Amino acid sequence: MQPNVAAAVDEAASTSSAGSDSTPTQPEQPPTRAAALLSAFTAFRTELDTHHAQRERIVKLSRDVTALSKQLIFVLHRVGAAAPGDARDRVVREAEAKMEGLRALFARLQGEVSGADFWRYERSVSPGIQEYLEGLTFYYYLEHHTLPTLEQAQASLFPPAPAPAAAAADAPSPSAAEPSAPPPEPAPAPAPAPAPEPYFHVTVDDYLGGVADLTGELMRLAIASVGKNLTESLVVPGQGQSEGKEGGKGFADIEHIGRLVREIQAEMTPLAAYARWLPKKLAVLDQSLAKIENASYNLRIRGAEYRDSPAMLQALARREADSGGAGGGAGAGAGQGREEVVGA
Repeated sequence: MQPNVAAAVDEAASTSSAGSDSTPTQPEQPPTRAAALLSAFTAFRTELDTHHAQRERIVKLSRDVTALSKQLIFVLHRVGAAAPGDARDRVVREAEAKMEGLRALFARLQGEVSGADFWRYERSVSPGIQEYLEGLTFYYYLEHHTLPTLEQAQASLFPPAPAPAAAAADAPSPSAAEPSAPPPEPAPAPAPAPAPEPYFHVTVDDYLGGVADLTGELMRLAIASVGKNLTESLVVPGQGQSEGKEGGKGFADIEHIGRLVREIQAEMTPLAAYARWLPKKLAVLDQSLAKIENASYNLRIRGAEYRDSPAMLQALARREADSGGAGGGAGAGAGQGREEVVGA
């Protein structure tokens, strides 16, 4: 009995010593409040730095779009003034090159404002897209003497369709000596390609803002038409050129532009409470319409006095437009209001 008891005591002692040598696993301590706050604010800083860097890239691209759109508008005014022929074709090609440059800028902008980022940065790029729409609508007006719809404006910002793949060369026909091989199994139909995404989504607010800005360019076009082909402009209706013929020169141009601007004003005035850009732009639109009507008055009433001197009549119309004339407040104030809207 005694040797068995001694063996049991020795085994228990060895077990106790082995257990005392192994240290038990300690539970992981949670981070302190200070460490948790520091980690959260570090993540916030990284997110804000990324946001500001992306916004700066978008604002720079928007300014590039604005600058190139202004160059496009200047070129388009030369299109309206150029005589048909090689000179006009050169100016048209220059305008098309500006349009291609704008699409390249929007292609770079697409990755910055895709998905949820569009509404996050839409206000940052809105001045540029409105300037682009002003140039696009002006380009469309010179070609079609009307305005593009919102859908047509959006279609201008889709990437070009890929060129169709070249047809594979026909396989050589087997010779008569060779046994005819079984026909190959038809290849599975390719999966439909995903619908293309536009470079930029045109909102209703931006479209209305671009059309409102267009009225200023239409006013300049109307003023520039005074004194051109004055003899044709003053033909009595029914005895030659019709009074309201679209796409003509002189008075015919002013009449058509005036009707179009009045229609734009009538359609946009009820929407001023719903679009953030319109209240300021409508004030400039009213001034542009007054200048167009004043130029039309000069050409209709005083044109006969300057029938033999179109340049004097054009100088008179420009002077009246710059000073406000019968328009009531047009002139330098219009340009100032336009700059205020663009910078908003």
